[in-house]
Amino acid sequence: MTRPTFITLGPSGTCHENALLHYLDFQGIDEFELDLVEDLLGAIDRVRRERSTFLVQCSAHVQVHLVTERYYKEVFVIDTFLYPTKELSLLIRNDVSEPQSLGIVSATRGYLDLARFQTVIDEPSKPVVGKHLLAGEYDAGLTHLHYAHEHPDVLRVEEIYGAVDTTWVVYGAQKRFDGRVIAQHNPWLFTDAASADAGAEAERSALVPAFGPVDAANS
Repeated sequence: MTRPTFITLGPSGTCHENALLHYLDFQGIDEFELDLVEDLLGAIDRVRRERSTFLVQCSAHVQVHLVTERYYKEVFVIDTFLYPTKELSLLIRNDVSEPQSLGIVSATRGYLDLARFQTVIDEPSKPVVGKHLLAGEYDAGLTHLHYAHEHPDVLRVEEIYGAVDTTWVVYGAQKRFDGRVIAQHNPWLFTDAASADAGAEAERSALVPAFGPVDAANS
């Protein structure tokens, strides 16, 4: 059997990579290839051409509608899941008293008031923001909190947003929707009668793996 390939946003250290690895562990998939890319829109073509290739994208990513639409007759949403981001924060360089420039990922612009910065620079991922902030390419950055913990001599924490629950979209070349709702059966979510623990147990018992056998002939 051909090992499936999973594409998601890179470089290593992104929320995308973290969520994907936890999703694969949840699905019981331990034999796979991981491909981290900066351009998810460009990478969706591989899902169309390579049957054993899948792509995972955060639903907050600014290109999610474009990725969904580019090959809408050949590439389909086959699964979704919930998983939090890594801990997010606004970090400022210690050698800056009044930050004027900010590095940020477009999908995280809603966390803070951008008007406080004269210059806002969009980056493809939060690890890139962290790298460039440490290099002094801008005064502040909205990125992962751990950069401040790892470099307290360079960075200070201005605001903490924490780990934010979000949804992730899984794309594949084999259409899964057949006219019926595909979801976990969670009526307890909309009542106050059942506990969260009971609901979580119901979710686990209702799990249906998203990926069947890979067709090696079309890899």
